[in-house]
Amino acid sequence: MARWLSRRSHALQGVGSVAFFTAWFGILISMLVAQVFGIVSALDLGRHGVHTTGVALSTRSETWNDADGDPVTVHYTKIGFTVGTERHVEEISGRYTTGEKVRIVYDPQSVNVVRSEEDTGLGGLVGDFVGVAVLLAMLVFGVSFAISWYRE
Repeated sequence: MARWLSRRSHALQGVGSVAFFTAWFGILISMLVAQVFGIVSALDLGRHGVHTTGVALSTRSETWNDADGDPVTVHYTKIGFTVGTERHVEEISGRYTTGEKVRIVYDPQSVNVVRSEEDTGLGGLVGDFVGVAVLLAMLVFGVSFAISWYRE
């Protein structure tokens, strides 16, 4: 009887490990796809969007603590700009002084899709590329770990 329970618990551990790795890889791949999609859409907006100048109207900040307990602050600025005769106000990432002129890019098909020009170029996307590299490294590490675990 004890031998049967031992085999059964070993089989359940295997099922739990497979479920863990499946969830882990699913989350990583979802994050990777989202990150790459964000980069592609930002580059596409920079290439095909309408470049214009907006005016910073106000800035707000959000602060929270990261996993280490260190504060992280992100700034968002409301930008006013004109398309034809219509005035638009949208929020972009970044901290700008009220009244400051800001170079922006918007999607002519959907004017509410707006970014600063610097967020649509390769230089502004460095952090996103680093994020993709980290996610790829985690994925490679996870696959190599799963393969070595499976072979044991």
